[in-house]
Amino acid sequence: MQQTQHLFSLRVELLLLLGMAFFWTITYLLVIYKGFRDRTCGMPMAAICANITWEFLFSFILPFNPLQQIITVIWFFLDCIILLQFFYYSKRQNPTWPAKTVVISLIVIALLLHYGVAMEFHDLEGKYSAFGINLMMSILFIRMLMTQDLRGQSKYIAYFKMIGTLCISVLSYSQYPHSILLTMMYIFIFIIDVVYILLITNQSIKIINRINKPIEKHLFTAI
Repeated sequence: MQQTQHLFSLRVELLLLLGMAFFWTITYLLVIYKGFRDRTCGMPMAAICANITWEFLFSFILPFNPLQQIITVIWFFLDCIILLQFFYYSKRQNPTWPAKTVVISLIVIALLLHYGVAMEFHDLEGKYSAFGINLMMSILFIRMLMTQDLRGQSKYIAYFKMIGTLCISVLSYSQYPHSILLTMMYIFIFIIDVVYILLITNQSIKIINRINKPIEKHLFTAI
């Protein structure tokens, strides 16, 4: 990892960090709320495993900043709720699928990979793996929209995720402006998040139109 620089002032960087913390925390809460409301898990399984292991590693094993540690611990416990949602609803939807075995295996693999990346790239802030997870999440959210429609998802989740990620992308660019790989991930994540917002907005409009058509037909018949 290249040496940290500061293109922006420390005050601006702190605001970006707090913005990231706020918008991503709201994203997690909305995912949990929508999951309970729709009786499903609003986050892809691979993303849950990657998230919860990253948060565990950089909260309890390799903490690197007191404020970030507080934020990451909060996210870890929110992800625990999302993981419990996954176990509960996946068991109801497919009782024979060995969810616990698969998830535990993925968690072990993800934790080892996060640790390996941190050591190999001398990245004790977990930036490479964090943005890699974020990129994967952006892609998997689109896939989830295609497979289970709007169940567990909403345009508010999409917007808050995009804004939170944009905050941390700008902050990371301020600190590591010469990292080509990180810059590519910032751009890819933003583009895919915009596509996801457009897709989920379009899907919402289709659902509203399907609901309104029978009502309009009934009113026309009554007249």
